[in-house]
Amino acid sequence: MTDVLRHRGPDGGGVRVFGADRLSTLVGLGHRRLAIIDLSDAGLQPMSNEDGTVWVVFNGEIYNFAEIRAGLLSRGHRFHSTTDTEVLVHLYEELGADLVTRLNGMFAFAVLDLRERRLVLARDHIGVKPLYYSITADGLSFGSEIKAVLAASKRPPAVNWQAIYDYFTYLYVPGPSTAFEGIEQLPPAHVLVYDLARRTHTTNRYWNVRRLPEVERASKGDIQEALHQALMSAVQRELVSDVPLGIFLSGGIDSSALAGLAKKAGVTPRTYTVDFTNPDSRYYSESVVAEETSRFLGTDHQTLAVDRVDPFEMLRLIGHFDQPFGNPTFYLQWLIAQCSREHITVALSGAGGDELFAGYPRYRAAQLSRVFHRMPAHWLTVGRRSLDLLRDNHRTMRLRRMREFIDGLNADPILEMANWTYYMTSEDKAALMGSSGDATRWTSSEHYVRRLYTESPFDGGNRLLHVDVQSFLVENLLAYTDRMSMAVGMEVRVPMLEPQFVELALNVPFRWKLGYGRSKRIMRAAFDAYLTPTVRRGSKRGFNAPLGRWIREDLDEYFVASELPAHPLRATLGEDVGVTWSADGVLSKKTIDAMRHEHRAGLQDWSHELFAVIAFDVWSRQTLGQGQDVRHQLSSFRESRYDERVA
Repeated sequence: MTDVLRHRGPDGGGVRVFGADRLSTLVGLGHRRLAIIDLSDAGLQPMSNEDGTVWVVFNGEIYNFAEIRAGLLSRGHRFHSTTDTEVLVHLYEELGADLVTRLNGMFAFAVLDLRERRLVLARDHIGVKPLYYSITADGLSFGSEIKAVLAASKRPPAVNWQAIYDYFTYLYVPGPSTAFEGIEQLPPAHVLVYDLARRTHTTNRYWNVRRLPEVERASKGDIQEALHQALMSAVQRELVSDVPLGIFLSGGIDSSALAGLAKKAGVTPRTYTVDFTNPDSRYYSESVVAEETSRFLGTDHQTLAVDRVDPFEMLRLIGHFDQPFGNPTFYLQWLIAQCSREHITVALSGAGGDELFAGYPRYRAAQLSRVFHRMPAHWLTVGRRSLDLLRDNHRTMRLRRMREFIDGLNADPILEMANWTYYMTSEDKAALMGSSGDATRWTSSEHYVRRLYTESPFDGGNRLLHVDVQSFLVENLLAYTDRMSMAVGMEVRVPMLEPQFVELALNVPFRWKLGYGRSKRIMRAAFDAYLTPTVRRGSKRGFNAPLGRWIREDLDEYFVASELPAHPLRATLGEDVGVTWSADGVLSKKTIDAMRHEHRAGLQDWSHELFAVIAFDVWSRQTLGQGQDVRHQLSSFRESRYDERVA
């Protein structure tokens, strides 16, 4: 289990096994170390308290550990290191599983209590750090990635087909499910307590975002000041490191604010930007704006040149997710992490700013939809048919978004937002998955966002943001940020996702976030001192891969290889390329071929859907072995569903 996580902790590892004679069951704790604070051997894990009755394995950072440590020392606790890890065992002695209520950080950890004979698993408030687990008759296994749980399993993994159905909707598997039956992720802000003697467990939520009427009533100026102070405090806490630390500087509002606040805190930050020097990728380069921001703020800046972007290299990285993942932006994140890892071990990122302050086009679409709902239906029909006459050159997402906007309009705001978030509708999935895609066999993928929407304490636009924070942000953006940075042994910290800042931001009136065609208005105002005129005036460009062009010009070869046994791509990616859409495969070859034709001709942008198919096929080969295993499992699943209906 620790061997398969070696990439997450290249600085060493430790394993400790506790005998059944002491606990009535066998318990093992394993850890791979990425040394950030206290680089000495005193920071090795598993780590215990003074008498060896409480043990911990921990991934992440506790930003308020110094404050907690001072309080514990005053109450007589003895420390043998200066790590934040050791704070956990002593705080657990004081508060038990409630220790999480005192923590501010990004974390996933397990505490073994030998006296109470229990194991406590916990995940941070927002879900920055991942934690997966499986509970069977054999006991409990857990890890920071699914592959660690699979390594502990005595049985071949079974596919969770509802999760696959949902994957083709969102391009990721919505939590807490995973692509495997019997393996789940612990949701953000949750604690799981496992009784080792009884082999029973309970799961509890320890934090929820609250509605803050005092923020909603405050003046715009007061809120701007509160945002500035809260983010300033977060940046100061997250600058603590015993290894080289830098900031990913895109030249946008969020990263500019982080760099400016670091400079104001008395630190000359190292900032890094990746420059895509290949002419075909220049559109996605942010180096010019980032260098202008660096000069304006006075940072120690480096532009890291990437002259080769290989879409097929992207496919080999899918294995880091352990389940299908179809957002190609993960590849750009990996390129940035790989280049900057030569210089730094810890990076600060502006992730979360778009979800908290309405930075995405779909929030503007939600405002614009009010106008379109008042239009005669035949006007929209004519407009949509007119868009069908246009050919897509796949160099921007503009035409695709225009089509999706009109197609997604709905009187139900939940369905409308879901439509603009979906990549495949139930009709699309029925065509792609054949009889297995029949919507009557599945729970609608819309249930995922509807539940979050219903449970949110907010209303209006902030409710949409809150849904995205709990779904798109956690399962998509934070997932690929974690996997791609940890793939090269780098830690990425996200100051805007400290719980206090998240709660404050979500309570800021939505009208001050989005209006007059401008997004993140209050962010621009609160951090104006750190923004160049270019950034202040600029619109959001997005951190996206040129997937439409890659699918048409490069990755279409993946589908060709499935038809030509002698195709050279087979030697690179495996003999069973395309096996999930062969004559008796899981996916419909006819549907895929139709999508490929329409995409190449510019009739319809199917880039994300086709990449989702490729990612699913790569995952099935990398994780499950031969594609035949997928077909066999789906065949068995269909038979069991048939038996259920007959019964």
